[in-house]
Amino acid sequence: MFTRQFNSTFFKLNEVNKPYYVTTPIFYVNAAPHVGHLHSMVLADTIKRWNGFLSVTNTPAYLTTGTDEHGLKVQQASANAGVETKAFVDNASKTFKILADKAHISYDRFIRTTDDDHIEASRQLWKILQTNGYIYKGQHSGWYSVSDETFYPETQIEKKKLEDGSDQYISIETGKTVEWSSEENYFFALSKIQPQLLDHIEKNKRFIFPQKRYEQILREVKEGLSDLSISRPKSRCSWGIPVPGAEDVQVMYVWLDALTNYLTSAGFPNLKPNSPWPANVHVIGKDIIRFHAIYWPAFLLAAGLPLPDHIVAHSHWTMKGSKMSKSLGNVVDPVQTLNTFGVDSVKFFLMNDSFLSRDSDYSNDRIIHRHNTELVNKYGNLVVRVCGKAFNIPRSISSDSKIFRNESLIHQINDLPEKVATHMKNFNTAQALSDIWSLISSANTYVQESEPWTLKSNIEKQDAIIKDVSEAARVSSILLNSFIPEISSAMLDRLEVSKDKRNILFASYGTDTSYGKNANRKGDYPIKSIETD
Repeated sequence: MFTRQFNSTFFKLNEVNKPYYVTTPIFYVNAAPHVGHLHSMVLADTIKRWNGFLSVTNTPAYLTTGTDEHGLKVQQASANAGVETKAFVDNASKTFKILADKAHISYDRFIRTTDDDHIEASRQLWKILQTNGYIYKGQHSGWYSVSDETFYPETQIEKKKLEDGSDQYISIETGKTVEWSSEENYFFALSKIQPQLLDHIEKNKRFIFPQKRYEQILREVKEGLSDLSISRPKSRCSWGIPVPGAEDVQVMYVWLDALTNYLTSAGFPNLKPNSPWPANVHVIGKDIIRFHAIYWPAFLLAAGLPLPDHIVAHSHWTMKGSKMSKSLGNVVDPVQTLNTFGVDSVKFFLMNDSFLSRDSDYSNDRIIHRHNTELVNKYGNLVVRVCGKAFNIPRSISSDSKIFRNESLIHQINDLPEKVATHMKNFNTAQALSDIWSLISSANTYVQESEPWTLKSNIEKQDAIIKDVSEAARVSSILLNSFIPEISSAMLDRLEVSKDKRNILFASYGTDTSYGKNANRKGDYPIKSIETD
């Protein structure tokens, strides 16, 4: 039986008590939310919902998001705005929380790096690293980017000639301006932990997604790692967490502070056996891969803490092939987009049109096309068809015709959960949705070709067709609940599927024979088209 095979292969969450822990990056508050932030939230939320869905014993899934509020960029942004720094970050943080709530992100904690427990967690991690011999004091000179808040080695800097003939030095990776800086800081002995980090990466091929990012990080670690400056003089940056033992003169490097949020949300430093740590998945943008795939695991290894299972780095959004920027006037307001097109329609677009390995092009027209063509014309049409007054779902699903069964469609239904699970194991939402829509398309084609509305004189055949197609609609809707929870719930409501039969145990053919009692009625469309001019 398919369900038993699926259980043994993919229900591993039930073997442990800890929640399945998913994180978004915490978002820097020096600028307004954009579509990339929404993408991170939606991808993490989809992964959380899917893994919660897999847990038949209700092992919880746990999701955190939030804001990164310290550092020189924030200090400068608040000064430029003429606002006291704490008031500035309070207001900015609200905009990200509004976005998360507007997108119906099922977060369990919205963390802020100005939270008291996070400040304490960061200081405790520092003390552990210091006790373990990984922190020392030294003079640091190098190329520093205020925008990126990091030092870059000479090999990652290039000289650019400006129009006035002067030279400008920039980071090769980010294109941001760097300047030569010399100061006394605390250092993390990254070179000391490098062999251990390399060993972990080489032994764990699924540690970093996608493969190209894994290979990028592997190359960088193999080339050797320089020790990392992890504090800043208070004279240059006062807005940060004070360094233990040097509170008056040094603040923590913003990335050491920010990355610790994942531990804070899990209860660190008081981690318990059933706490969420270690994280199962860190969802991030590709631009912060080094911080998450080199610095963060290095900090954890040095502290003797377990590492996350997976770091998933998604690519960026462009518009008509160009990078989004304020100067080009092509930055998308994600809250306005959600208000205009609806939460699930935007989620559907983001999870369909995004890829881990390459940038994706944003288009309002594409959102509308996906909604009208796939959600309404294909998915909605399938559900409305089987709920037509000419049919009887309860009678159909209780029938057992061996003659008129569509074995090909039944196999497609039963194969689908494992296919989707495999894609989600690789964080490939686009392929997961593609396979679900393949079933929806097959079911629609079968209805169109078999014309069950013409079979009033052959009820056995009509019922067999409606049973197979209804099951395709029901199972598809159950599997879609992690991707488009509101639309799929509306479809399941229209099919009158009981709320306690919308989990993975019922995502195969014939596992629910009690739905649709009053579903066959005229009208009551669960989804409408987006009107265009």
